[in-house]
Parts: sequence; C-alpha cells; structure tokens
Amino acid sequence: MTAPAPSAPPHPPVPPSSPSPRAPESFQKQEGSALLSYGLATAGVLVAFLAQRLLWPYMSSAPFLAFFAAVAFAGWRGGWGPGLVATALSLVTVDYFFLSPLGDWVTHPGNLIALAFFLALSLFVTLLNVRLRRANAERADLLERERASRAAAEYERARLHELFMRAPAHLVIFRGPQHVFELSNPLNSAMLGNPPRLLGLPAREVGPKEEAERVARILDHVYATGDPFEGREVSLKLPQPDGTLREFIFDVTYTPTHDTHGQVDGIAGFGFDVTDLVRARARAERLARELSHNEEHLRLLAGASSFLATSLDYNATLRNVVRLAVPTLADWCLIDSALEDGTFQRMEVEHAATEPESLAEPLRSRTTYVSGLPKMAGPGSIHHGQPFFIENFTDDLLPRFTNDPERIALLRELRVRSLVVVPLVAGERLLGLLSFVTTHRSGRSYTAADLPFLQELANRAALSMENARLYREAREAVRLRDEFLSIASHELKTPLTPLNLKLQALRREMERHPGPVPRELVERYLDVGSRQMKKLAELVNDLLDVSRIAAGRLSLECVPMDLVELVRDVVAAYEGPATRSGSVLQLECADAMTMGVWDRPRLEQVVVNLVDNAIKYGQGRPIQVRLETRDGKAALTVRDQGIGISEESLPRLFGRFERAVSDRHYGGLGLGLYITRTLVEAMGGTVRVESRLGQGSVFTVELPLLPALSPDAGAPAP
Repeated sequence: MTAPAPSAPPHPPVPPSSPSPRAPESFQKQEGSALLSYGLATAGVLVAFLAQRLLWPYMSSAPFLAFFAAVAFAGWRGGWGPGLVATALSLVTVDYFFLSPLGDWVTHPGNLIALAFFLALSLFVTLLNVRLRRANAERADLLERERASRAAAEYERARLHELFMRAPAHLVIFRGPQHVFELSNPLNSAMLGNPPRLLGLPAREVGPKEEAERVARILDHVYATGDPFEGREVSLKLPQPDGTLREFIFDVTYTPTHDTHGQVDGIAGFGFDVTDLVRARARAERLARELSHNEEHLRLLAGASSFLATSLDYNATLRNVVRLAVPTLADWCLIDSALEDGTFQRMEVEHAATEPESLAEPLRSRTTYVSGLPKMAGPGSIHHGQPFFIENFTDDLLPRFTNDPERIALLRELRVRSLVVVPLVAGERLLGLLSFVTTHRSGRSYTAADLPFLQELANRAALSMENARLYREAREAVRLRDEFLSIASHELKTPLTPLNLKLQALRREMERHPGPVPRELVERYLDVGSRQMKKLAELVNDLLDVSRIAAGRLSLECVPMDLVELVRDVVAAYEGPATRSGSVLQLECADAMTMGVWDRPRLEQVVVNLVDNAIKYGQGRPIQVRLETRDGKAALTVRDQGIGISEESLPRLFGRFERAVSDRHYGGLGLGLYITRTLVEAMGGTVRVESRLGQGSVFTVELPLLPALSPDAGAPAP
C-alpha cells in the first residue's frame, strides 16, 4: 500500500570525479612552489631593508621592526625553510646596516642580546606560522574530504533511489507509529492503481478498509516488537483504476528501521508478486491431479470391458455395471431401463458402504428424479445420448425433478452433492439411463472433466447390455427356430405318411390282380394322393411366406451417401479392436468421394461384418481395406492374412447358419455373411470371396454407383 514515487531520473547518477595526480607534474609543481617561497622570502627581506632605510631617520631606535614582518611573511608563505632564510638574511642585514658600528661585518658584543632576541622571536613567529599553515592545510583537506564524502553519499543516495525506483519488486518505506508512507517505487504504486497522492498518509487510510486494517496490524506488531515479518503467498485484494478489485499474491517482508539511538522509527517493506507463479503452480497441480485421475480412469476402462463381458445374462450384466461404478466412481449407481411407452423402470441400485442401507429399497421402488429429466435436460437431449450433469446439487433443484413429496424427502435424505445421468444408447436405440451420484457424506464431487470418462463407461455398459439383450434374443430365436423346425418337420411328414400308405396299398392291389387294375380303384387312390400333395404344397408355400416375413425386417431406406466416409468411420471405429487383436487396419481410398444411393446403416453393417471377420480370423496380421471404382461400380475389398477357408466350405459360406470353422474355436451364429449377402444383393450389388486354407481371405463387395435402383428397391428383400 504505497504512494506514487518521485519520477526516476532519466539517466543514472554519475559518481563524483576524483582524478589521481600524475607524479611528474606534482613534482614540478612542488619544486616551483619551493623556489617561489624562497624567492618571496628574499624579496620580503629586501623590501624590509628598503622600508627600514626609508624610515630610519624616524625610527632609528627600532631596526628590527620591518624585518619582523619579512620573517613572519616568509614563514607564513613558505614554512620553515623560507622563514629561516628570511631570519638569517634579516640578522645579517640589521647587524651590518642598522647596528653600530655600521658597515662592519664583525658583530659588536653589545648587539648580541638584541640579535638573539630577534632570532628567538623570529623562530617563534615562524613556528606559529608553520603550525597555522599546517592547520589551514589540514582544515582544507578535511573540507575537501567532507565535500567528497558528501558527494559520494549523495551519489550513493541517488544510486539507492535509482535501485528502488527500478527494482523488480514492490518497495515501500513507512515512518512513525502511524506507518506514514514515505517512499514507494513505481511498481508498487502501479499495483495500487497509482492513487493521486499517498505520501504522508497512514497505512490504515490506503486501500480497502479490511485489507488496510490487516496490513496495519502486521505493521503494528513489527513496530512494537522490532521483529521482522516474513509472509509467504499473502493474498491482497486491491482496487484498480477501473474500480474493480484484483487479487494479488505476494511474498512479503517487513523489516524495522532504527534511528541513531537504536529505536524503531519506521518499517521497510519488500514484496515480490508471485501471483502468476502461484496460479501456474495451482494449474500444474490441477493438471497433475487430472492426469492421475485420467490414468485411474484408463485403468478402470481397461478392465471394464472384460469385467462386463463375464456374463451374457442380461440381469447379471446390469449388476456388473453398478458394481463396477461403486465405490470407485460413485457413492450411488442406478440403472433405469427404457420401456416402450417412453417411461423408465428402475432395474438396479448399488451404494457404497458409507451410505445408509435404508435408502436402497426406496430407491429401487421409485424412479425419483428420472421423470423430471426431460424437462431439465431439454427436449430430446436424453434420447440423443446427451448426458445430464449437475456439479453442485442443492435442495432448490428438487421441485424441478419431481412434485412427489415422498420422492423429494428421499432425495433430500440422500444428500446428493453431484449428479451425472448418462443415456445408455446402442446404435440409435435408448436402452435406459445410468446414474452416478456422489453425496456430501463422502465429500466427492464430479466436474466437467469427468463427463467424457463416465460417458465412455456408459457406452461400454450399453454395449454389454445390448450384447446381453441380443444374446437373450438370439437364444430365444434359436429356441423358436428349433421349435419351428420340429413343427415343420412334423407337418411335412403328416401328408407324406398317408400318401405312402396309399401307394403301398395300390402296389398290393396290383400284385393281387395280375390283369388291369380297376379304374375306380386307381382313381380313388389318385384322389387321396392328390389331396396329400396339395397339403404338402400348402406347407411349402407357408414356409415361403415365413421366409418373406423374416426378410421383411430388412427393409431398405436408400438415400444418396458417400461410401468413402462410411468406410473411414468403420475403420476408425475398429482400430481399437484391431489393435487389441494384434492387427493393423490399413485403409486405401483411391477416390476422394464414392457417391451412391444406399441404405447407410445396412451398408455400414456389411462393412462392419467384413472388417470384424477379418479381425476375428486375421491372426493378428495386417488387414487391408481398399475402396475404388471399377466399371461404374464401387468396389470394396477386405483382405486378411489369417486362417483362410477351405475350398469345400466356399460354396456354402454365404448360407444361413453355415460356418466354415468349428464353433469350439470361434464364436458366432453363422448369420453374418448370410446377412451380408442378403443386404448387398438387395441394394443391387454382389459379394464374393477368394480364399485358400492358411493363406487368408479376400472379400469383395461391388455396388452400383448410379442411382439405378428400381422403384421397389426399398421393399423387403425376398
């Protein structure tokens, strides 16, 4: 929480210059200064001499006065050397020119005291001047050092300020117990939305009240105890220029500052914005959880198919579905079977051990929420295979599911947290609804990321249920077929028995009468035989009628379509089964588009049968699916490198209930190729097979490309 900082200088501060002297120049300068000092000392004595000579008539009693000035000047200007030179010259000059006897180089004993006194005073004055000179030099040096220190301190202060202003961190300085803002760098001010004025304001008056108070309490503790504060990933919600609140996450350090007496006088704050880092880490952790979750889902899906395939009994398959989901995926799992009138019937209910058993029986007897699904999920969405998902289930939603108070009470007692209802769809047929429920007791919930997995599991469950249903219907069909064949055999034998008896009786009559047999007797036997033959013909016609009725289910709805797209879809759908069997599907489409007028689902069934047979009998070797045009026809070729077919089995391969392999080693009812041939021929095409035992098989389907079907081509195939 800061104020706008002073604008940063356009250029970084320049350090104070301190050029180092060069030795030769310094020596020459010192040498010249010494000569000048001695010269000035000599000149000073000369000036003193001239002044004394001019003033001698007036001050003959004070011959040393002017020379005292020359000695003082020389000592002040040059130090000991020039001062001593000036003293010596002054003694000689005064003794020769101004003390009697004048003009005599021999010093008179009477003048020694005066000369000695002058000498002592001169030395004393020179000493004072030397010390004064040294003090002035030291003072000048100290002043220069102080100036340099101040310049360096100012440079360091400007440099520190520059670092503060350009630092990639949020920096702030508070002063006093009220934590008044003293400094804030631009990054920190921008975080606060660049308020117009903040310097001088207490921390409690900046930003949202709750956030400001929380920060102020931390600052109070640091200021009172002197202990620094370090906070990791501290969340702050701060206003932005557009008026919104934005959440920032910081690593914060508050350090107390001290005055000259060691008392806390402020706090320096350092903050590093780790918002992006924390959010990236959260995303990474979420992705890791999702990856682990997906791995668990994949392992579950890998075992789901084999687990669901353990039984072909319809009711056992339903039980396996709910047992697969609970408790790994759901706390409750329910299956509702779709009825012909569009309603649903509850078939299975399974719950985790943590859920109350007392709710299981009411859930089995009531469909609870299912009746309200069409209204909530949207019209037709359930029947089109769209899942229904509520991530956070609340009691406010209960009246939208049902108006029954008992059902509402049951759902409220169930304490649903998340609900996913996935339609069980096989082809275009709605088999029922598979519901996954988590409750507040377990704390688990579903997210949108779970929907694809639950939908895939429901698809596999629907496939298993459809397989179980088809198996049940197939067994019933076989039972009906056997019963029908038994009845048909009996009915066929019925007219043949009396016919055989009449023929035997006629033979006995012919043996009994050697001559011609009476006409009346023969006509009587012929009438009986004709009636029995008529009955036999009627039975045959009845069998043909049954055959036509059975073929009537295969009515065609032909529309213009692209065979390339269909083949690609089938190959893509069967890449998984092919891979699991060790085979590789290789698709070759010579033409980009192969249009014709066919029944898409029936034609897809043909392609599926051929591809499935290739996978089934291909022994894990590559399978080639090729689509091309030949002489105005679409030619689909499916080639495998599997067990092949013996020559004696080829003629009957496309017959009904015919098989070319032992059912002990390969499953199936022997109807696939019969249906394939029937469908292909109903759409005006042909199908053939080329194969040798142990060398694989090649199935070729040819269909007309032009819409040359007859008007009744959509009628049931004969």
